[in-house]
Amino acid sequence: MNEPGRRTQMLKVIPPRLLVPYLSGKRTVISGYVYRAQDCARLTTPRQLFYALDLHFEGSELTADVPELYIMRWVARDVDHYVVPYGPHMGGDWSDNPPFAGNAFTTSREHVVPQFHTMPMPIPAGARIGHLTAEGESLFGVYDGLTWRPASDGGERP
Repeated sequence: MNEPGRRTQMLKVIPPRLLVPYLSGKRTVISGYVYRAQDCARLTTPRQLFYALDLHFEGSELTADVPELYIMRWVARDVDHYVVPYGPHMGGDWSDNPPFAGNAFTTSREHVVPQFHTMPMPIPAGARIGHLTAEGESLFGVYDGLTWRPASDGGERP
């Protein structure tokens, strides 16, 4: 599996404890497991994302019944570095705690979702945060390169 190329839209679910630090500018990086938006397009509810993206790991702040999620989306750039997390059984050297499978995909049996990892990288200008509920996703904020700006009331999608 290839790393995301330039102009690929990426996404990451923001843990609830990090939403305020992101919006206040105290957290200015993206890190950890990330996904291509195209691979998650059919995941339209918090429950679907919870299971498909392995958000049920030990210590997770989320549950299957979470009513809302915040999702950061950005466009991959040439300077970004994404790693395909292959475990030793797949010829790689990656290891992590369950639900990590080490085969470059999440452990979901219902949704095939390729998994990528990034070390801390600056949030790119133009990144967006969407607010997802069972009713759908709406734009919550846009990053201008220095700060997060609230979304306009135009009902724009992320």
